[in-house]
Parts: sequence; structure tokens; C-alpha cells
Amino acid sequence: MKRKVLSVLLVCALAVSMSAIISGCGKSSSSSSSNTNISEPMKIAISIDYPSKSKKADLENIEYKVEKKSHVLDATELFCNVNEISLLVDTTKNKVEGISGVNNGDYNSKYVWKYKVNGELCTDNPLEKTIKEGDTIEWIYVKK
Repeated sequence: MKRKVLSVLLVCALAVSMSAIISGCGKSSSSSSSNTNISEPMKIAISIDYPSKSKKADLENIEYKVEKKSHVLDATELFCNVNEISLLVDTTKNKVEGISGVNNGDYNSKYVWKYKVNGELCTDNPLEKTIKEGDTIEWIYVKK
């Protein structure tokens, strides 16, 4: 009987200590507020301009939140994942190859997906282009 009670007490003590660890109990508030690894979300907008031949409805200025210091590709992947939009990315070049089943060269061999940030066409790799609060990303299907 004593062993049973002792076992139950040990299990309870273990459960309480684990919940304290998981919930972050015991951390000082100053250490968590000065932690630079925690990112606050920022609001941006995204548009996807599909080719007319695809018969897909364009998405225009859809607002959503991403972590600060996100890149265009990170933000696009997050948006597509959350909204169940297929996104094909060449991971060796970090280049978008297709959105919603519309792939580079599908409607014209010389047309590919490119992006703009705040209306300006970018030539940077989308994994290298950092975005900031209020930016707009626009994916367009245009000539290479």
C-alpha cells in the first residue's frame, strides 16, 4: 500500500514539474522579453496574377501576417500552405516553378513566375529578398 501511495505521489510530482517546464514557469519575465529569437508578426499583402488562359481567378491584396524579417519565398510558402494553394519550388535555386498548377512555360515556353515587392519587379532570389511591415508581394506570370 505504501508503495502504491509513493508511486502515485511520484507520478503527480513528475506531472507537475513537466507542466511547469512546458508552460515556461520559472523563467523570469526579463529573460523572455529580451529574447531576440522570438519574432513578432507583421502584416503584409499578397497578390497572384494568373495568366488569363489558366481561367483561374486572380488573388488581389490578400492581407495576412508573417514573422518579421521574413523573405518573399517564406511569406509565399506560408500563404500558399495556409490557403491550400499548390506551390512548386525548385529548392536548389529557391525559385518558384509553379502556383496552383500553373507552371513556368505552361502557356508559353518563354513565360515564368516573377515577383514584385511594392509594385517594383525584383530580380533577387525570393529567398534573399527580405520584406517588412506593410509590404505587398505580387506574383506575375510574365516573359523571361
